[in-house]
Amino acid sequence: MEAKSTTTTLKPVYKHKKSFLGISDRIIDKIGVRPYSWNFILKVFLMIVKGSKYMEKPVFGPIYNRLMKFTPISKTYSHGTILNLNVDVSKEGESVTLPIDLVKDMLRKASYIGSANACICRSANKCSGFPKEVCCLFLSNSGRTVVDHKVGYEISLEDALTRVDKAAEMGLIGQALWVEVEQYIWGFSNEDMEHFLEMCFCCSCCCVGFNLSRNASRDVKKRFHSSSWTAVIDESKCNGCEECIKPCPQACITLNESNIAVNNIDYCVGCGICKNICKLDAIQIKQTKPMLSSVQEYFLEDGRLNIQI
Repeated sequence: MEAKSTTTTLKPVYKHKKSFLGISDRIIDKIGVRPYSWNFILKVFLMIVKGSKYMEKPVFGPIYNRLMKFTPISKTYSHGTILNLNVDVSKEGESVTLPIDLVKDMLRKASYIGSANACICRSANKCSGFPKEVCCLFLSNSGRTVVDHKVGYEISLEDALTRVDKAAEMGLIGQALWVEVEQYIWGFSNEDMEHFLEMCFCCSCCCVGFNLSRNASRDVKKRFHSSSWTAVIDESKCNGCEECIKPCPQACITLNESNIAVNNIDYCVGCGICKNICKLDAIQIKQTKPMLSSVQEYFLEDGRLNIQI
């Protein structure tokens, strides 16, 4: 197992910035997306992915990383925990807590759940493969803000749990996200950033997080973490076709000397994109590390974020 970096180990737990006389909060609130600025924000999301292709280039790369709040590493906190909703343990006959169980438990404990009106990533990319209404859920005060800004609506716990099941049936990938730059996209106040948690149901074709990570440096890739499940490759079934390599958002699949795919589980987030692509059923998503008790515990341990929902 990969040891935690010194930066992550020593980084203090996130504390929200102060808003001097409430000025910065008022500015952020006005910047946040509204129905009239929705189409503009869609273009911004497309630009974020296009810009990520140059993240490691001189001059532009450092500017991009600073604007996206990925640097300095010691003072920025964007984090994602991947919660694959389609883990199958039937072959092993195991009775274990699954990532989808953690998602549902998190929703049951949330003080408020707001839904975006539509998936911002699929809307931006005009996705035809998956419905836009099976979209992000925002918890606690972040959900209230999305609703107040009229780009979302309050959703009942029952409907939220139904959405999780529907996303799983469709093969969408669960991501619990806390993205620092989204404060300015959605208009969250400084104080509300300690209550911000976004549960996304992502397709690999449109997800800004996945597409950004594919182009990112290893330091940025490390901000996305597994929920203790990773891809395991059956070498006896693999024919070395390489179709699973390029789509991997973490660049953790390579070919060995025998022209067989191998996966670096220290970097793998268990998203299942490779499994869905493999026509030979050579890849399974399996638990390779002890699971934590809650989504919030992953955020605290891996991202130094003490999220209150």
